[in-house]
Amino acid sequence: MNTRIPLARLTTAAALALATTAIGVPATHAAGTPEPPDPFKVTLTSSAAATDFTHRTVDLTGTVTRADGTPAAGVPVQLSQNVTFETWNPWGDPIDPTERESRGLGTLRTDAEGRFALSGVPADRWEKEDSKFPSPSHEVEFRAAYDPGDPDDGHFFFADTSVTVQPVASTLSYKVDKTKVHPGDTLTVTGKVAWPAGHGPVKGTRVLLRTYYETEFNAQTTADANGNFTVRAKIRKDDHDFVLFSAPKDYYIAGATKELPVKNVPR
Repeated sequence: MNTRIPLARLTTAAALALATTAIGVPATHAAGTPEPPDPFKVTLTSSAAATDFTHRTVDLTGTVTRADGTPAAGVPVQLSQNVTFETWNPWGDPIDPTERESRGLGTLRTDAEGRFALSGVPADRWEKEDSKFPSPSHEVEFRAAYDPGDPDDGHFFFADTSVTVQPVASTLSYKVDKTKVHPGDTLTVTGKVAWPAGHGPVKGTRVLLRTYYETEFNAQTTADANGNFTVRAKIRKDDHDFVLFSAPKDYYIAGATKELPVKNVPR
Protein backbone atom coordinates (compact mmCIF):
# COMPACT_ATOMS: atom_id res chain seq x y z
CA MET A 1 0.00 0.00 0.00
CA ASN A 2 1.48 3.33 -1.02
CA THR A 3 0.10 6.16 1.04
CA ARG A 4 0.73 8.00 4.28
CA ILE A 5 -2.26 7.61 6.57
CA PRO A 6 -1.08 7.54 10.20
CA LEU A 7 -2.97 5.45 12.71
CA ALA A 8 -3.53 8.53 14.85
CA ARG A 9 -6.94 10.11 14.40
CA LEU A 10 -7.35 12.36 11.38
CA THR A 11 -8.46 15.92 11.87
CA THR A 12 -11.60 17.03 10.02
CA ALA A 13 -9.54 19.17 7.67
CA ALA A 14 -7.17 16.32 6.89
CA ALA A 15 -10.04 13.92 6.26
CA LEU A 16 -11.69 16.39 3.91
CA ALA A 17 -8.40 16.81 2.10
CA LEU A 18 -8.10 13.04 1.71
CA ALA A 19 -11.65 12.87 0.43
CA THR A 20 -10.87 15.56 -2.11
CA THR A 21 -7.76 13.70 -3.21
CA ALA A 22 -9.61 10.42 -3.54
CA ILE A 23 -12.71 11.77 -5.23
CA GLY A 24 -11.99 15.10 -6.83
CA VAL A 25 -8.60 14.61 -8.51
CA PRO A 26 -8.57 12.96 -11.96
CA ALA A 27 -6.66 9.69 -12.26
CA THR A 28 -3.28 9.89 -13.98
CA HIS A 29 -3.97 6.74 -16.04
CA ALA A 30 -6.26 6.49 -19.02
CA ALA A 31 -9.66 4.94 -18.50
CA GLY A 32 -9.45 1.18 -18.60
CA THR A 33 -5.68 1.14 -18.08
CA PRO A 34 -4.73 -0.71 -14.89
CA GLU A 35 -2.43 1.09 -12.50
CA PRO A 36 1.02 -0.42 -12.14
CA PRO A 37 1.55 -2.59 -9.06
CA ASP A 38 3.16 -1.10 -5.99
CA PRO A 39 6.92 -1.66 -6.08
CA PHE A 40 6.85 -3.15 -2.56
CA LYS A 41 4.45 -5.16 -0.44
CA VAL A 42 4.52 -5.31 3.37
CA THR A 43 2.77 -7.97 5.46
CA LEU A 44 2.26 -8.08 9.22
CA THR A 45 0.80 -10.88 11.36
CA SER A 46 0.17 -11.27 15.08
CA SER A 47 0.63 -14.62 16.80
CA ALA A 48 -2.74 -14.15 18.53
CA ALA A 49 -6.00 -12.56 17.41
CA ALA A 50 -7.09 -11.97 21.01
CA THR A 51 -5.45 -11.48 24.40
CA ASP A 52 -6.75 -11.63 27.97
CA PHE A 53 -5.78 -10.58 31.49
CA THR A 54 -3.15 -13.29 31.94
CA HIS A 55 -1.95 -13.45 28.32
CA ARG A 56 -1.12 -9.91 27.17
CA THR A 57 1.79 -10.30 24.77
CA VAL A 58 1.98 -11.20 21.09
CA ASP A 59 4.71 -11.99 18.58
CA LEU A 60 4.74 -9.89 15.42
CA THR A 61 6.08 -11.27 12.14
CA GLY A 62 6.03 -9.95 8.60
CA THR A 63 7.71 -9.62 5.25
CA VAL A 64 8.76 -7.01 2.72
CA THR A 65 8.79 -8.13 -0.91
CA ARG A 66 9.16 -6.44 -4.28
CA ALA A 67 6.46 -6.33 -6.92
CA ASP A 68 7.86 -9.46 -8.55
CA GLY A 69 7.65 -11.35 -5.24
CA THR A 70 11.37 -11.40 -4.49
CA PRO A 71 12.37 -10.55 -0.91
CA ALA A 72 13.57 -7.08 0.02
CA ALA A 73 16.56 -7.99 2.15
CA GLY A 74 18.17 -5.69 4.70
CA VAL A 75 15.54 -2.94 4.52
CA PRO A 76 14.38 -0.99 7.60
CA VAL A 77 10.86 -1.65 8.90
CA GLN A 78 9.33 0.68 11.47
CA LEU A 79 6.88 -0.87 13.92
CA SER A 80 4.31 1.12 15.85
CA GLN A 81 1.41 0.45 18.21
CA ASN A 82 -1.88 2.07 19.15
CA VAL A 83 -4.13 1.36 22.11
CA THR A 84 -7.66 2.45 21.18
CA PHE A 85 -10.45 4.25 23.01
CA GLU A 86 -13.94 5.35 22.07
CA THR A 87 -14.34 8.99 21.14
CA TRP A 88 -16.84 10.88 23.24
CA ASN A 89 -19.01 12.57 20.65
CA PRO A 90 -22.75 12.93 21.16
CA TRP A 91 -23.03 14.78 17.84
CA GLY A 92 -22.18 11.77 15.63
CA ASP A 93 -18.63 12.40 14.40
CA PRO A 94 -18.42 11.15 10.79
CA ILE A 95 -14.62 11.08 10.70
CA ASP A 96 -13.24 8.57 13.20
CA PRO A 97 -14.95 7.26 16.35
CA THR A 98 -11.62 6.19 17.83
CA GLU A 99 -9.02 7.90 20.02
CA ARG A 100 -5.54 6.42 20.27
CA GLU A 101 -2.51 6.30 22.51
CA SER A 102 0.43 5.72 20.16
CA ARG A 103 4.06 4.75 20.41
CA GLY A 104 6.86 3.48 18.21
CA LEU A 105 8.23 -0.01 18.77
CA GLY A 106 11.52 0.60 16.98
CA THR A 107 13.06 -0.26 13.63
CA LEU A 108 13.95 -3.76 12.44
CA ARG A 109 15.82 -4.88 9.34
CA THR A 110 14.60 -7.69 7.15
CA ASP A 111 16.68 -10.84 6.77
CA ALA A 112 17.80 -12.40 3.50
CA GLU A 113 14.26 -13.69 2.92
CA GLY A 114 12.69 -10.29 3.53
CA ARG A 115 11.34 -11.34 6.91
CA PHE A 116 11.23 -9.48 10.22
CA ALA A 117 10.00 -10.45 13.70
CA LEU A 118 9.49 -8.95 17.14
CA SER A 119 8.59 -11.22 20.07
CA GLY A 120 6.85 -10.57 23.37
CA VAL A 121 5.17 -7.31 22.44
CA PRO A 122 2.69 -6.17 25.13
CA ALA A 123 -0.77 -5.67 23.63
CA ASP A 124 -1.45 -3.22 26.41
CA ARG A 125 -1.08 0.36 27.62
CA TRP A 126 2.44 1.40 28.50
CA GLU A 127 1.69 4.66 30.36
CA LYS A 128 1.68 4.45 34.15
CA GLU A 129 -0.90 7.18 34.68
CA ASP A 130 -4.60 6.97 33.90
CA SER A 131 -5.52 7.57 30.28
CA LYS A 132 -7.16 10.87 29.43
CA PHE A 133 -9.63 8.75 27.45
CA PRO A 134 -11.93 6.96 29.94
CA SER A 135 -13.72 4.62 27.50
CA PRO A 136 -11.45 1.89 26.08
CA SER A 137 -12.34 0.13 22.83
CA HIS A 138 -10.30 -2.93 23.89
CA GLU A 139 -8.45 -3.23 20.62
CA VAL A 140 -4.70 -2.82 20.07
CA GLU A 141 -3.43 -1.90 16.61
CA PHE A 142 0.02 -2.62 15.15
CA ARG A 143 1.62 -1.26 11.99
CA ALA A 144 4.75 -2.18 10.01
CA ALA A 145 5.98 0.46 7.56
CA TYR A 146 8.77 0.59 5.00
CA ASP A 147 9.80 3.88 3.41
CA PRO A 148 12.18 3.22 0.51
CA GLY A 149 12.74 6.85 -0.45
CA ASP A 150 12.52 10.40 0.83
CA PRO A 151 10.96 10.25 4.33
CA ASP A 152 9.22 13.55 3.61
CA ASP A 153 7.64 12.67 0.26
CA GLY A 154 4.51 11.15 1.80
CA HIS A 155 4.95 7.72 0.16
CA PHE A 156 5.60 4.54 2.06
CA PHE A 157 4.33 0.96 2.24
CA PHE A 158 2.65 -0.52 5.29
CA ALA A 159 0.55 -3.30 6.74
CA ASP A 160 -1.72 -3.28 9.78
CA THR A 161 -2.96 -5.92 12.16
CA SER A 162 -5.01 -5.71 15.35
CA VAL A 163 -5.57 -7.69 18.53
CA THR A 164 -8.85 -7.86 20.42
CA VAL A 165 -8.53 -7.48 24.19
CA GLN A 166 -10.88 -9.65 26.26
CA PRO A 167 -11.23 -7.71 29.54
CA VAL A 168 -12.33 -8.87 32.95
CA ALA A 169 -15.81 -7.59 33.84
CA SER A 170 -16.28 -5.20 36.74
CA THR A 171 -19.36 -4.10 38.68
CA LEU A 172 -20.59 -0.71 39.81
CA SER A 173 -23.18 -0.27 42.54
CA TYR A 174 -24.53 3.09 43.67
CA LYS A 175 -26.95 5.04 45.83
CA VAL A 176 -28.14 8.60 45.10
CA ASP A 177 -29.06 10.96 47.91
CA LYS A 178 -32.06 12.25 45.93
CA THR A 179 -33.93 11.30 42.76
CA LYS A 180 -35.37 14.77 42.17
CA VAL A 181 -32.99 17.71 41.97
CA HIS A 182 -33.27 21.42 41.27
CA PRO A 183 -30.73 23.83 39.75
CA GLY A 184 -28.32 24.82 42.51
CA ASP A 185 -28.64 21.51 44.38
CA THR A 186 -25.73 19.18 44.97
CA LEU A 187 -26.24 15.59 43.88
CA THR A 188 -24.27 13.07 45.95
CA VAL A 189 -23.68 9.54 44.68
CA THR A 190 -22.05 6.86 46.82
CA GLY A 191 -21.22 3.35 45.75
CA LYS A 192 -18.68 0.65 45.15
CA VAL A 193 -16.47 -0.58 42.30
CA ALA A 194 -15.55 -4.28 42.27
CA TRP A 195 -14.09 -7.03 40.12
CA PRO A 196 -13.00 -10.63 40.77
CA ALA A 197 -10.18 -11.17 43.25
CA GLY A 198 -6.74 -11.74 41.79
CA HIS A 199 -7.08 -9.10 39.10
CA GLY A 200 -5.36 -6.19 40.78
CA PRO A 201 -6.39 -3.54 43.32
CA VAL A 202 -9.49 -1.40 42.91
CA LYS A 203 -7.94 1.47 44.84
CA GLY A 204 -7.59 4.58 42.69
CA THR A 205 -10.14 3.52 40.08
CA ARG A 206 -11.79 6.58 38.61
CA VAL A 207 -15.54 6.96 38.93
CA LEU A 208 -17.11 9.62 36.72
CA LEU A 209 -20.48 11.31 36.78
CA ARG A 210 -22.10 12.91 33.75
CA THR A 211 -24.97 15.33 34.25
CA TYR A 212 -25.01 17.06 30.84
CA TYR A 213 -25.16 15.15 27.55
CA GLU A 214 -22.58 17.26 25.68
CA THR A 215 -19.78 16.50 28.15
CA GLU A 216 -18.28 13.10 28.79
CA PHE A 217 -18.29 13.73 32.53
CA ASN A 218 -18.90 16.64 34.89
CA ALA A 219 -17.50 15.29 38.15
CA GLN A 220 -15.13 12.52 39.15
CA THR A 221 -13.57 10.81 42.14
CA THR A 222 -11.52 7.70 42.88
CA ALA A 223 -12.37 4.53 44.79
CA ASP A 224 -10.66 3.64 48.05
CA ALA A 225 -8.93 0.34 48.83
CA ASN A 226 -12.33 -1.33 49.33
CA GLY A 227 -13.76 0.10 46.12
CA ASN A 228 -15.98 2.61 47.92
CA PHE A 229 -16.47 6.09 46.49
CA THR A 230 -18.43 9.32 46.85
CA VAL A 231 -18.87 11.75 43.97
CA ARG A 232 -20.77 15.04 43.97
CA ALA A 233 -21.98 17.40 41.28
CA LYS A 234 -23.56 20.86 41.42
CA ILE A 235 -26.76 20.79 39.39
CA ARG A 236 -27.33 23.32 36.60
CA LYS A 237 -30.55 24.08 34.78
CA ASP A 238 -29.50 22.17 31.64
CA ASP A 239 -28.39 19.02 33.46
CA HIS A 240 -30.75 16.24 32.39
CA ASP A 241 -28.44 13.31 31.58
CA PHE A 242 -27.34 11.50 34.74
CA VAL A 243 -24.89 8.67 34.08
CA LEU A 244 -22.31 7.08 36.38
CA PHE A 245 -19.41 5.05 35.01
CA SER A 246 -16.07 3.66 36.10
CA ALA A 247 -12.75 3.82 34.25
CA PRO A 248 -10.26 1.25 35.55
CA LYS A 249 -6.62 2.10 34.90
CA ASP A 250 -5.88 -1.43 33.70
CA TYR A 251 -6.79 -1.78 30.01
CA TYR A 252 -7.71 -5.40 30.77
CA ILE A 253 -10.43 -4.46 33.27
CA ALA A 254 -13.71 -3.30 31.71
CA GLY A 255 -15.52 -0.34 33.20
CA ALA A 256 -19.20 -0.40 34.14
CA THR A 257 -21.96 2.12 33.47
CA LYS A 258 -25.18 2.96 35.29
CA GLU A 259 -27.93 5.38 34.29
CA LEU A 260 -29.11 7.18 37.41
CA PRO A 261 -32.82 7.60 38.24
CA VAL A 262 -32.46 11.34 38.75
CA LYS A 263 -34.65 14.07 37.31
CA ASN A 264 -33.87 17.78 37.21
CA VAL A 265 -37.00 19.82 37.98
CA PRO A 266 -37.08 23.64 37.74
CA ARG A 267 -38.06 25.41 40.92
